[in-house]
Amino acid sequence: MEIWKLIFYSIAMRNKILTALVLLLAAGGALFGAWRTEVATYLGSAEYREAGDYLLSNYQSLEAGDRPEASALLAFIFNKQGEANSERRWLLEYFETQAGANTDFSFLDIAVEGEVTAFLNGWRMKYPRLSGVYLVTHKGENFLSAPTSLVIGLEAPVEILYKFSDEKAPRQGGLLHRGLNLIALQAEGLFDASGTHVLTLDFKSGDIQLRKELALEVRLSAEPASAGQPRPMDLEYSLKMFVGGNQVASSRKTGRDKNPLDLNIPPVNLRANPMFKPPHSNDPFDPDNRGVSILDAINVAYGLLKDLFKNKQEPYQSSIEKQTSVTYTYFQGSPEGSGENQVSAVIMLRAKPARML
Repeated sequence: MEIWKLIFYSIAMRNKILTALVLLLAAGGALFGAWRTEVATYLGSAEYREAGDYLLSNYQSLEAGDRPEASALLAFIFNKQGEANSERRWLLEYFETQAGANTDFSFLDIAVEGEVTAFLNGWRMKYPRLSGVYLVTHKGENFLSAPTSLVIGLEAPVEILYKFSDEKAPRQGGLLHRGLNLIALQAEGLFDASGTHVLTLDFKSGDIQLRKELALEVRLSAEPASAGQPRPMDLEYSLKMFVGGNQVASSRKTGRDKNPLDLNIPPVNLRANPMFKPPHSNDPFDPDNRGVSILDAINVAYGLLKDLFKNKQEPYQSSIEKQTSVTYTYFQGSPEGSGENQVSAVIMLRAKPARML
């Protein structure tokens, strides 16, 4: 008898749990996808104000996956009502907060779906925005002193009018093209101490003006350079131009020789060779005999020619890297003047959300 009571009790508890879940889903039904039906009904009847009021009152309670469609619809609804400021506010929400995510308006009437899609596609082609912000470096790049400049990469899906400013003043501006755009930032003062520097990007397209701030964080650490490990010496190149005997320009560059000449010639065979013996020498193992056998010479020449003419073409690989964090290691005189420090500089770049101007 006790077993049957236990079974009935378990069934009753399961039914109560299922009933509670059904009631919970019913209470939130308007926010669990059913909002699409409500909005489709309003828009099908051209009741734009009612559709906007409904979405505004429920937007914060929507699922994250529903917000791209909802924000784009709000921009469309305010456009239909001629409210430009509200339209721009929801375009910013769609392109910046929702990252211009893919949308599906198939729940709308066919005519309304086509109108909303055309509206959003029109803005996709001109809304000022970035798809990526990076620190751009060359692969294998090394520094023996603090870098004099940093390169910032701005990836744009559309052409944008822009102005770039540092903490002191505007530095450059013009047109960002589609794809990766490079901006050189002078590093004067950046490597003096740890800290965060704010860079500013202003965008403009039509009557939309945005500002996006970039936080450039610098973290420095130093330790005495090891006396037992000498620094590699750099080659120095100097170029000077003269006109009429007067120097008009000069340039100096240092850089490590990354491709030393290596012919891999075999060791000299000191064994006697009548063709290469020094005159008046009868010693078959004369150390003055520096001849190389003809066969050895032919093998070396053959190897060089074979290496010269063989197909060395490799798949193309970009020489640049796009990163949000870069570490530079270089040498710097210690503040006490007693030697050198090895400095590690970690640079991090973060893009903040854009805002309307």
